[in-house]
Amino acid sequence: MKYSEWKTLDADERKNISWHRRPHIRTATLFTIVFAITFIVVIMGISKNSTVHLNRKPTSKEAFAMAKEFVKEKLKQPEKAVFPNTGFKFIIDTTANIYQLQSTIKIENNGGKLEQSNWEIKMLYTDGDWAEKNSWQVKYLNIDPQPKN
Repeated sequence: MKYSEWKTLDADERKNISWHRRPHIRTATLFTIVFAITFIVVIMGISKNSTVHLNRKPTSKEAFAMAKEFVKEKLKQPEKAVFPNTGFKFIIDTTANIYQLQSTIKIENNGGKLEQSNWEIKMLYTDGDWAEKNSWQVKYLNIDPQPKN
């Protein structure tokens, strides 16, 4: 018996029908409840992961990745810049959230040749997601050509 048919029966007819023939809770209702519970659990898990990501301080490699972005902004041809993968020096003051990094970069000169230059940056981490530029303040940035021997 369908639920719509059950609703059309009067009280005497309903009493005469045994309990196992009465309409069950609709399947859609059960799926909705299960979906809602699953959705809440997933959202709670995602928010927990993002909270862990946002509340930790960036590592030296993460700061180096952001420093490269700030250095690229100062270059005339940032798409042709070549950074070393691991060659950088760093000083991190975790109490003041200050990151000082030094490294090299190969940039194209006016003649079209790649020249190696040194760069140094001092950044302040202001909280938030380390991968967003608005979470950092550049205090000092200098790009110097490397002395020739």
